Amino acid sequence: MTTNQPESIETRLSRVEEIFTNIGETVIAQNETINTLANSINTLTTNLNTFAEQTNHNINLLAQQIAETKVQADQDRAQADQDRAQAAEDRQQAAIDRQAWQTEIQRIWQYLLQQGGNGRHNG
Repeated sequence: MTTNQPESIETRLSRVEEIFTNIGETVIAQNETINTLANSINTLTTNLNTFAEQTNHNINLLAQQIAETKVQADQDRAQADQDRAQAAEDRQQAAIDRQAWQTEIQRIWQYLLQQGGNGRHNG
């Protein structure tokens, strides 16, 4: 008997059927892997979209807070300018009042000296 005899059609068909079965099982396994990966990608996309929305919301809040802080800083700066101007006016008025007070004390002192030095009238 020689081993070079061609395979029977039944054997060949059986082998082709086995190959197709193996290919089918591989395709099913790969489909399951692809579906799992697609689900993971969808979950990651959803998470990324949520993160992007939260980030945009936070950026908008920060921009609003920055704008409000700038407005407050401008108001504080204007108030500080007014306070400095008021303080300068107050210092100037204090100098005027001090001079007027010193003048009044000097006038009273002169009056007392004219009355004999002790503040009593000798009359």
